[in-house]
Amino acid sequence: MLTDSALLYYAYSGDHVVMDRVREMLDHMLADGTTAATDSWAQVPYSSSDAGNPIYRGGTDTIYCDQEGHTPCGRGDGVGYLEPDKIGELGFAYLQFYEFTLEKKYLQAALHCADGLASHIRAGDERHSPWPFRVDAVTGTKIREEYTADTIGPIRLFDELLRLKLGDQKTYSHARNMAWNWLMKYPMQNQVWAQYFEDVLIYPDYRINRNQYSALETARYLLQHPEMDPQALTHAKKILDWVEGFFAKDSTTMAGLHEKGLQWGAEVLSEQVNDMDKMASHTARFASVCALYYEATGDVSYQERAFRSFNWASYASREDGLVMGGGSVPAYSCWFSDGYGDYLRHFQRGMASVPEWAPAKGSHLLGSTSVVRSIHYGDGRIDYRTFEDKSREVLRLHEAPQFVRAGWTRLPRLENFQGHNQGYTMEAIADGGFVVHIRHEHSGKIQMRFETKTGS
Repeated sequence: MLTDSALLYYAYSGDHVVMDRVREMLDHMLADGTTAATDSWAQVPYSSSDAGNPIYRGGTDTIYCDQEGHTPCGRGDGVGYLEPDKIGELGFAYLQFYEFTLEKKYLQAALHCADGLASHIRAGDERHSPWPFRVDAVTGTKIREEYTADTIGPIRLFDELLRLKLGDQKTYSHARNMAWNWLMKYPMQNQVWAQYFEDVLIYPDYRINRNQYSALETARYLLQHPEMDPQALTHAKKILDWVEGFFAKDSTTMAGLHEKGLQWGAEVLSEQVNDMDKMASHTARFASVCALYYEATGDVSYQERAFRSFNWASYASREDGLVMGGGSVPAYSCWFSDGYGDYLRHFQRGMASVPEWAPAKGSHLLGSTSVVRSIHYGDGRIDYRTFEDKSREVLRLHEAPQFVRAGWTRLPRLENFQGHNQGYTMEAIADGGFVVHIRHEHSGKIQMRFETKTGS
């Protein structure tokens, strides 16, 4: 989560400090959170640790159980156990950071994750996902939970490696297709979006503890990659409708408080069946997918829904920068992963889908189809470089650019992109400034110049 969030914020702000923090965290996982080369699941990340322990080897679940003393209970995974879906998510983060830095150790880490997932893929059925939710790292045979609907993380990792032609292409393609076919056959049809969070007990029925995370991130993928599914829009709307009906409803919190699912006109989301508190990061996730659905379809009702849910979620951010859990959760209840790794990225994504929501003051890059490796907001100029030469960006600018250049090529201003691979479009915004969309094919080095000082 944090890698994704930091990359978006860096492109928006030019503040490199966030990327320094990402490096520290990824390096820590490589050094102190990775399985042994001799394990069945070799050289891949563990998903959890004991509270306060910087060494990741799975949480000691015998100390995190319920008051009735059911041990072991699964909470924290258990020592020596990992979650394959998180291997896909962190593998994708390693790959993104490789694209940002070009440092091979992060690519190697991503390839280890993909190799582990590809070598342990299974066909799956209604009760068994392509990878189990919790499995031991050493033998790969001790399975604590058979089912998770979160396959989109591994799929994203395979997709990017296949697109870049890195690693074992044939094996990755086979594993990716198995996971995709299972996803479309089961969760997409029966809505059993269960098992994602590690800090919960193992449920006797795999269908009970459903969550909005796996569902909404799958919907996001469908909207970002409609070429992968001829029914992408239909399936994404189906997921949004299900999430709204299941998690944006009235609920009772873990403290026994009653919370409305509709607050001040905003749909407000709970996290999972195990914890039905209304939370800011999950409400922001719902808002960002609604905004993306609006971007894809033009349905203004989803823009309005996104706007209202974002507004509700914004109240979780205090003036001092501390992000609360949200809703009735006390002000001291804060999760770094939720507040900074997750919460922030959804606002970034929302502004990329609806650029007029970005601040009118200053100029900002809001979104890119390629990792932004460097960016400089200077007086009268914006310079940035994308990982790939072929990419698309959206910016909100304080003033119209004098010119936009990709490498040595000056890009033409276009009315629209029909029939054009390169160029930029520009549209004035009612409250000031311009929305600019850029497409470039042959160079990722972009230069923009302005008449006046336009710092960020």
